[in-house]
Amino acid sequence: MLKCQKDLFSLEPHITYLNCAYKGPLLKKSEEKIFEAIENERNPFKLKAPNYFQISNEIRKEYSKIINSHQKEIAILPSTSYGFANVFNNIITHGGNAVTIENEFPSGHFALEKWCANNKVLLNIIKREKLKAKDWNQKIIDSINLETKVVLLSSIHWMNGTKFDLHKIGQKCKEVNAYFIVDGTQSVGASKINVKELNIDAMICAGYKWLFGPYSMALGYFSEKFHNGTPIEESWMNRTNAEDFSNLTDYDPNYKTMAGRYNVGETTNFLLSPIMLAGLQQINDWGISNIENYCSALAETLVNELKPIGILFEDEDYFKPHLFSLGLSEKVDLLKFKEKLESNNIYVSLRGKNIRVSINVFNNEKEIGSLVSLVKKSLNI
Repeated sequence: MLKCQKDLFSLEPHITYLNCAYKGPLLKKSEEKIFEAIENERNPFKLKAPNYFQISNEIRKEYSKIINSHQKEIAILPSTSYGFANVFNNIITHGGNAVTIENEFPSGHFALEKWCANNKVLLNIIKREKLKAKDWNQKIIDSINLETKVVLLSSIHWMNGTKFDLHKIGQKCKEVNAYFIVDGTQSVGASKINVKELNIDAMICAGYKWLFGPYSMALGYFSEKFHNGTPIEESWMNRTNAEDFSNLTDYDPNYKTMAGRYNVGETTNFLLSPIMLAGLQQINDWGISNIENYCSALAETLVNELKPIGILFEDEDYFKPHLFSLGLSEKVDLLKFKEKLESNNIYVSLRGKNIRVSINVFNNEKEIGSLVSLVKKSLNI
């Protein structure tokens, strides 16, 4: 079983950082790559034509292993919003409905909302209200019908970690011929996900959380439905003759095959790309199953300690061990509770009415124990 990997990071030893869903910490290996990149920036004569493409290709290769896709189905993006813009630029329809969930992350929600308005598509937002996770999932599935053109949701709810049954939702989308668009930001890198088995048509994922990448870099999976699409910008790097520097003004009209056409211009960010690659390689070295098992063991300890004292958690089938919320009493002032945690060097997030806890391989049992003890102390238990 995987052991605690905190020694691979420069996290301050007195800090309990249970907040990878906010931003992943920098790997020491990534720090080294940054200094190497700076040295190359000082001496650009070292930069050769293949360098403009090589590391980007390596990033696609490593990421494709994590989500079980072909590496040419991966595009390198500057943000999730950029990825969603490319997705909706290539879904042509009129009328019908689109399905999303209550409190979906803004980048996806705004992109879908705008697309619906432009195409006279009814936007159906599935609210949870007081439903259990199982019933909410069923409500989402039941809302998908022959008039549904697009279903967009996060792989798990970004505010509280509620798991969505992507397999059943994807299957229903396939049955009615609806596009299934997923924001994988809060799952990919910490939880197994197979885009092919789940019938996902496009998945966009920010790089700076569970992938240990940099801010301002995201990765997108585009299925065969998008392989002949039109990107939102006309980058020279996305043409089939891009690597032939001496003939760039031949103005090749052909885009690179598959998802390569959706890469952001200046695709290889020479300072950020090494961080992204180092993070992906480290995740593949650990193995997603090992990461999941490690987080599960820590989460199990926490749940077993807090559930008996009335802290609520999602049912087991809809609980993700790397990201979840503490179901505290409505009487608890969540802002003050979070501030008390931080005064004791424990860092989590407050999202809506949720104290969100996110666990990764740099956490350990002692840190989980610290959180448990402070929760009990705060509730006078």
